Amino acid sequence: METIKPITLDGWLPDRCLSGQEPFDPVSCPPEAGCPGINYSIKHNRETLERLYRSAIETYGGCGFITWERDRVIACHTFFPLQMAKDIKFYGHGSGADSSGRVLVHNCLTAVGGDYARKGIGSRLVTASLDWAKANGWDRFEVHRVLPASEKGWRADQKSCLPFWERFGFRVFREYEAEPEAEAYYGVKKQYSLCLAVGGWR
Repeated sequence: METIKPITLDGWLPDRCLSGQEPFDPVSCPPEAGCPGINYSIKHNRETLERLYRSAIETYGGCGFITWERDRVIACHTFFPLQMAKDIKFYGHGSGADSSGRVLVHNCLTAVGGDYARKGIGSRLVTASLDWAKANGWDRFEVHRVLPASEKGWRADQKSCLPFWERFGFRVFREYEAEPEAEAYYGVKKQYSLCLAVGGWR
């Protein structure tokens, strides 16, 4: 049975995309330096990654959730406060974000595939994150560089498609031309920034 737990400093810290077909065992695999979408201002390394998570957890109380099956990782969802997101310039931080109030920004939602695909694991992680945001007094949750629905995107179980986030009540507040890489790979012309007023969640 899967369990969803907050990211903690004494557990596995998300440091890679979960792109395999089987649950990930943190004990048997060496640690990595983090998602390539996080552009650190200094050299990518494990110490930098640990400082990033430590700062988020100790300063703000959390930065995401992990789905476990026994001692193996199935999926994770990470987010950061807006100012931290801008400082580390991770993929999708959104320079056009609304900086008023207490804003959280989605960083990454990644999961294994195979028998675990299409079982709502990603949706449960997002729900846990939004519940946490509401309980901890955040005003707004933003997601950037979201793609319109595309056949190729859904075949890849891609979680950045517009319909996925709209199911939670997110609404588009900014539209812009798709990045060349997204247009070439997914065949889309537009990308979006979405937001949800956390106080009205559920």
